[in-house]
Amino acid sequence: MTPLRAPDSGEFPVHSKGPVPFVSSALLGANACLKHWFCGRIGGAGSGPYAGMNLSRRVGDSPDVVARNHEILADGLGLPRPPLVLKQVHGNAVVVAGPDNLGGLYDNPPEADAIITAMRNVPLAILTADCVPIVVLDVGTPSLAVVHAGWRGTVRSVLWKTILAMFEEFGADPSDCYAAIGPAVESKCYEVGNDVREAFIKGLPYGADVLERGNDAHWALDLREANRRQILDARLSPSRVAACPYCTRCETDWFFSARRDGERSGRHGTVAMLVP
Repeated sequence: MTPLRAPDSGEFPVHSKGPVPFVSSALLGANACLKHWFCGRIGGAGSGPYAGMNLSRRVGDSPDVVARNHEILADGLGLPRPPLVLKQVHGNAVVVAGPDNLGGLYDNPPEADAIITAMRNVPLAILTADCVPIVVLDVGTPSLAVVHAGWRGTVRSVLWKTILAMFEEFGADPSDCYAAIGPAVESKCYEVGNDVREAFIKGLPYGADVLERGNDAHWALDLREANRRQILDARLSPSRVAACPYCTRCETDWFFSARRDGERSGRHGTVAMLVP
């Protein structure tokens, strides 16, 4: 297993032992009511372009292998049940998971890119391969969100909308909230065209701030910073927001990357769960 290239500052320690290696946030990990895992591709049963722990059933991988990977993930992390995974569509819809609808969400996951809950022992997951995974915790209620933010979801303020949904649904308070941005593509590895640039400038008040001129008619887009700004817009303290330094495109052994590998890239999981 090749070590991650970015220095381990202690803010995002790497857990490389066991069947499912993962990265965690020290900021989130200091709260006993939460367990969370920013997993990579290592440890699964896949092969070829999906080698390792591909968890997506929508990228052309063998359904049997993907099902086995879900079993490996749940067993390796010691989850009480399989993680709840949505049908991600790069939008800004937010799903609330509660006792009355949990079974239906497992049987027929809706199209959405964020999910919130105040239930204990219910693991929530989102899948990424360059897009930004975010975990938000409110320790007062407690309540939890996991969010998938690609450029389309980011420009539609999916993260900001999710945090506001936590406030409205559970009475979460920004002064009680923590957030961690997981491994994602960094700006130098994520060039976009003028169409994306225009969408950010029109769609977000800080859109121009997260773009730098790249090669030809391309722009380097900092998705991590764009989502950090959404967290601050929701009135969380900057001291309670952490961003992982690891780039999914650069770390070939650890992470899938659609930018690096194309459409047949797998997807790895971010899992979070409230615990008693």
